This record gives sequence, structure tokens and C-alpha cells, in this order.
Amino acid sequence: MKVEEPHSSSTPFSHAEWAHSNLENYRQAEDARQKSEEVRNQAIRLVEDRDRRTIRSQDDATNRLNERARDVTNWKRDLQRELDQLKKEDNLLGEANRQLEHAIAQIQRPQDVVNLCRSAREYRVGIDQVKDAVEKSLDTEMSEINRVRTGMKQHRDLALAQMKTNEIIMMALNQDLVNKNQAIEIDTNCFEMDTTSHEIAIHPGINMADITKSSPQSWVKFSDKNIEDSTNARFKSNELKGNIEGLLSTACTELMTAWSNSNRTFKERIQETEESQHQLHNHLEMTQQEIADLDDHINLLKESLKGKEPPLKLAETRLKLRTHRPNIEACHDGPHGKLVEEVDEIKDTVSQLNHKLSEAETARAHLIKSRQTLRQDIRVKENSLRIDRGKCMGARLRFPFNHRCSRKCTYRWCQSIANYIMQKTADGLHLADTDLRQYDGGHCA
Repeated sequence: MKVEEPHSSSTPFSHAEWAHSNLENYRQAEDARQKSEEVRNQAIRLVEDRDRRTIRSQDDATNRLNERARDVTNWKRDLQRELDQLKKEDNLLGEANRQLEHAIAQIQRPQDVVNLCRSAREYRVGIDQVKDAVEKSLDTEMSEINRVRTGMKQHRDLALAQMKTNEIIMMALNQDLVNKNQAIEIDTNCFEMDTTSHEIAIHPGINMADITKSSPQSWVKFSDKNIEDSTNARFKSNELKGNIEGLLSTACTELMTAWSNSNRTFKERIQETEESQHQLHNHLEMTQQEIADLDDHINLLKESLKGKEPPLKLAETRLKLRTHRPNIEACHDGPHGKLVEEVDEIKDTVSQLNHKLSEAETARAHLIKSRQTLRQDIRVKENSLRIDRGKCMGARLRFPFNHRCSRKCTYRWCQSIANYIMQKTADGLHLADTDLRQYDGGHCA
């Protein structure tokens, strides 16, 4: 309020105006104080309220950071467990694939034996070059080997593809775990911060920046999909591992069965050839005896022919001499008729003997040819037996697998074959004739 300069003589205001002015000043001062007090009270309430809200908001943010860290930790634990399980299943599948690779390599051994038998049997000669049961059995065994190998290679390709898929999924799980670890570290650091931490600072505009790349739903869906992919991969890996183990078991049984069938047909064929060879030897001996008997018979015929020559000479000489009887003395008397009859009889005898001699010599020629044929056929049979019994069965006494493997061998293929052989041996069902063991000159090892 403006203060008037004092006048020397008189004043322009009355006492009432003065008093009113004072009261007005008092009132304005009171209003100003009240308003100031109200502003202070509002400010205090605002400060207290904002302090409470800040603390509450800070506590809420801290709690949410803690909850988030726990959620991320739980997801990390689930991801780590799933990764460990997938690694384990992938290792088991890798081991099954290693077993499969070993079996694929080992299956070449029986194939080599089949090819050896086929190649050896090409040297059969003569009538023994026959499409017999052994040939058919070897063809069946080779078809079985090729079928089993094809199945093994298909499963190997499936296993390699699945292992590649597992690797990709494990990389995704690892990356997810790395991200989760970083997120946990950051959220834990944020959770442990307070207003006294030296790391805190003002970052203008940070609240306006778009620093997020996912929503809670997409965040959950991302890790959940990684776990789901891993679960599916584990299921497929386990299923494929079971299929491989089943294939190795059935393939071993099937190949051993085909091997045993071929051995049985070899045994039957060898027995058949031996029986034929025995019969040939019997026929050869009988033919030899018949030739000897026939030679004696021919000698007898020749001696008989030789013995008819003097009587014939005598009879013809007598007839010749009696032709010199003179005139009427050349009578067709009893002696003349008898001599003529004797000559005719001897000549007929000689003719019959010559005919029998010719027949005997023809029969002897046939016997000689038959003996040659029998000897040749015996040589053919001996050659076939050397091939089937010696070369082929010598290589087929034992199923060819890695005999250097002990019972502690880790390869399922070798274990299955060894167990199969032990079982069949115990049951008395040997894979080859025991009398052929003399030809075991070095089986596949």
C-alpha cells in the first residue's frame, strides 16, 4: 500500500480510514499466510504422497524385477533340463548310428564270402555246371544282404539328418539359455540397485525409447516352442534309436538264418555229390570187372574159333581127297554126306562164333567208353567237391564277423552274432558239418 507524504497542516484520511486500512492489511496478510500455509500443506502432502508412490512404485518395480528374474530362472532351468535331455538322447542316437556304421562295414564280410563261393563255383565243369539249390540259396543270401544293407543305410541317413536337426535345436536352446543368463544377470543387477547405488544416473528420454522386442506372450511362446521342438526331437531320436536297435537285432537273425540255409543246402549238395561219386565208383568197379570178364570171354571165343580150324581143315581135306575118286567111285555115299554136313556145321559154328566175337568186341568198346565217361564224371565230382566242400564250406564254417572282438566288445552287431552262434551251438544246430572242420584253413577274422 502506497504511503502518503505527510502534510504539514491537515491530513486527507480520517481515523476510520486509517483503522480500516490497517484492518485490510491485516486481512490481506492473514489471507496470504493462509494461502501460503495451504500451499505448504499441499506441497507437503504432495511430497509425502509422491514419496510414498515413488517408494511403492520402486518396490513394485523391484518386486517385479525379482519375479521376472525368478520366471526367467525357471525357464532357464526348464531349458537347461531340456537341453541336457536332448544332448543325452542325441548321444544315444550317435552311439546307435556308430553301431549301425559298424554293422554296415561288417556286412561286407558275408557278402565277400558269398562272392567267393559264387566265383569258386564258376570253375565247376561238365554236367555239374547246374543251377542247383546252392546257387538259389546263395542268390537268396545275397538278396538278403543287399536288402539289409539298404535298410541300414536308410536308417543311417535318417539318423544323420535327425542328429543335424538335434544340433540346430541345441544351438537354439543354447542361445536361449545365453539370452536368459544375460537377462537374469541384468534383472538381478537391477533388483539389487537402490537409490544409494553408484551406478545410477539420469538418462533423459529413456522412458520414451522403444527398447522392447517382444511381448510377454511372444516371449513365453518363443521358449515354449524351443522346448516343444526339443521334445519332438527327443521323441524322434528315441524312436529312431529303437528302430536302429531293432534293425540290428532282426538283421543279425535274418542274415544268420540265410547263412545257415546256404550252409544246409551246401551240406545237402555235398552229400548228394558224394553219393553220386560213390555210385560212380561202384559202377566203375563193376564196369572194370565186366571188361575183365568180357576180355576173358573174347579170349574164350578166339580160342574156340582157333580150335575149329583143325576140324574144318580135316573135313575139307577129306572132301578134297575124295574128289579124286575115279568115275563111278565118286559116289554120294554116307561118308561124303557126313563130311559135307561136318564142314557146313563147322562153318556155321565159326560164323556164329565170329558174330558173338563181334558182339563182344562191340560191347567191350561200349564198356571202354562207359569207363571213360565214368572216370571223367568222377573227376568232375571230385572237382565239385573240392570247390563246395573245400573252398566254399572252408570259408563258411563260421559266420564272418570280427572274431578279435571279445565278449566285452561294445558293438551290438558282434555281440548279437556271437550270442546267436553260442545259442545255436548249445542247441546242437551247428552252422556247418563237423566233418568239414579239416578244411578250416583260415576263416574270415
